[in-house]
Formats: sequence, structure tokens, C-alpha cells
Amino acid sequence: MHSNTLTLRYNYRIYPTPEQEEKLVRFGAYARGIWNLLLSENQRRYEFDKTFLFYGAMANLIKELKQFEEFLWLKEMDSAAAQQVVRDLETSLKNGIRKDRIQRFPKYRLSYKKKKLHNDSFRAVNNGNCIRIENGTISIPKVGKVPIRYHRNLPGKIKTVTVSYHHGYWEVSIPVEVQAKPAKERLESPIGFDINSKHTLVSSNGWYVKNPKYLKQTFDQLKQVQRQLSRRKIGSRRWQKSKQRLLSIHDKIRRQRLDFGHQVSSTIAKCFDLVVFEDLNVKAMQQWNGHMTQDNLMSEITHLTQYKVMREGGLFHKINRFAASTKPCSQCGTLHELSLNDREFQCRFCDHKQCRDWNSAINIAQIGINELMQTGTVCRALPMVQQKRSDKMKVRSLLRLDLGSVQSS
Repeated sequence: MHSNTLTLRYNYRIYPTPEQEEKLVRFGAYARGIWNLLLSENQRRYEFDKTFLFYGAMANLIKELKQFEEFLWLKEMDSAAAQQVVRDLETSLKNGIRKDRIQRFPKYRLSYKKKKLHNDSFRAVNNGNCIRIENGTISIPKVGKVPIRYHRNLPGKIKTVTVSYHHGYWEVSIPVEVQAKPAKERLESPIGFDINSKHTLVSSNGWYVKNPKYLKQTFDQLKQVQRQLSRRKIGSRRWQKSKQRLLSIHDKIRRQRLDFGHQVSSTIAKCFDLVVFEDLNVKAMQQWNGHMTQDNLMSEITHLTQYKVMREGGLFHKINRFAASTKPCSQCGTLHELSLNDREFQCRFCDHKQCRDWNSAINIAQIGINELMQTGTVCRALPMVQQKRSDKMKVRSLLRLDLGSVQSS
């Protein structure tokens, strides 16, 4: 068996000088301007003759616009970074006009004054080794050498770098191809996980991961700073200090959640071979339980666990969103009607009593195993002579359920 290649992102904080920061802000605004300009041209073209412009035509349009005085700002930006904006818009257009589309048609990117939030970003390409990390700095085209906090080495070559601004800090995101371990032929530790607002995770073997609720812990502090900010004169020196303090608190909550998610997902990837999660509609859950849902890593924990399990050579699977995992009894399979207030599950047929979330996690594990066996991805390993029946799973394919097809080993 061969090992797969994963693309992982490594984020680093950078410390640009005032002159460099001015260039980064301008380049982010230029990227937004190119996006809006080409999107408006596509909409105008579609109203005229029902056609769209794609990468080649949009790239030529940018080259022609550089000749006009009104678009001299296009020459200031790195041409490779402008081409990346064109590629992103082309991908969004194709995804938005497909018949079986999931994404919506692309929208205009709002400016800083309208959103009251600076979140512009741009992506630079490493052509001719123009982007390199050396002597505590990272070279960015047309910006120069920017100091970077290089806290861990990159396991591969730099292809692109995305520069962005979050909560008052500049960051660079570098995607790198990482070689994953060979797929395991024998999955000896299958497990299922239930996700809810009270506990971040509840596993089928009885492991409870309690939700730390970092937002709730700092709610009083946030309330105090927000009240202080509302009393300041907008744009004043004290208003800027209060706003920066508020951004720092939100950034701390974000980093605490991410650190917690990495710890839990790393533990799962190292301890279990077959991991089954439920596919939750988090956006719909926020409508009736917004604060509890937002103060949890419901979707992020799934994403982190998925790539780490794949990196360790295990198998990750999401069950069907509409599969019944809460109603059935994990022992006899009898269906029950439960309300949100019922936290204990008691079967009226076999008198089995168990925690509601634990019972759901056991059902999720069993549903996931059955779905994988139906597709031929795994099969039960036959027990050896003088051994009891084994629940261990054996992998029959190299595929990790990403493309919907099966490759026999």
C-alpha cells in the first residue's frame, strides 16, 4: 500500500513595519477591488449575452486595464497575486452555476467602512523562490522581508502564502503537502462520537470531553469592555485602545478553542483507528440554541479530527445526517420518542438504562460501521481458531471516502 499526501496549513504571526503594513493593507484592498471589478463585469456580460468570463478572458482584461490611468493601481500589486484572485473567482463562478451546486453565486466583497472590520487578504505565489523564510523573516513579493515568529519548521516546500489580518494581528498561512502514513490494513479500535452543546464529545466507549465554554468564562469581561467602548468617542485615542482590548479578548477565546480542539483531535487520532462522527447542521442548531452552539467546536472538532486520523493512516467517516442515532436503543434497537429535556435513555422493551449521549454515540459507531461495510470499504476480520468472535475491522480499500469510489487493495 502507498501513503497518501495531505495538504496542511501552517499559520505564523508576522510583525510588519508601518511601511510594510501600509502595503499589506493596500494589497488586500486591491485584491478586493479586482474581485468586485471582475464580478461586476461577469454580471454585465451575463445580462447582455448569457455568458461568463473565465480565467483566460479575465486575466487578459486585467492586462488591458493597466493601460488606463484610472487603473494604475493594478500595476502596484503583484501580478501573481492578482492572478490568484482571478482563479478564486473562476472557481466560485463554476461552483455557483453548476446544476448540482452546493455553493451560492459569488457576492461582492464589502469595504472596511461598511463592515467596520478589516478582514482583507491576498495570496502570493512562490515563483522563482521569491517567498522564503530565513533569518527570522519571510520575503513577500513587493513588500520585502517581514519579521515572522517561526515557531515550527515547515515539512515541505512553500508554494503559496496567504497574508491576512485577524483581531489586530497579521498572520501568514502556508499550505504544505505532507506525506501521510500508509493506510492501516487492520482497524482494531473503532469508535463513534456524539456532539452536543453540553459536552464537546461523548464517545461510544464512555469517554466524555466536557465543553470548557471559554466564551462564558470571559462573558463578564467582554460585557465590561463593550460597555466601555460604547461610551468612548468614536475614533478617539481611548476608543482605539478599548477596541484593541476587545479584539484581544476575542482573539484569546479563538486561540483557546483552537488549542483545545487540537489537543482532543490529536488524542483521538493517536488512540483510535476507525473514527465515526455524525454530520450536524450547525447553522440550523444556532437558530434555537445560539449561545451554546457558538461556544463549542462542533464543526471545527470534526475537521481537525478528520485530517489527523487520515494522517495517522486511520479511517474517518461521517454518517448520514438523517440517520436515527438518538431514538434507537443501543442494545435492542427499539425506537423511542425523546425530548430535549430527556437526558437519560431508558428502553421500555429491554429496560436498558443509559446516558442519552452515550447511547447515541454507540448507535453512531454501529451505523458508521454498517455504512462502510455496505460500500465494501471495510469487512469483519474472521476470528482465529480458539478465539472468540472479533469485532475488529479490516480495510478493503485505500480510499478514505473522499471521492465516493472504492479501490480494492
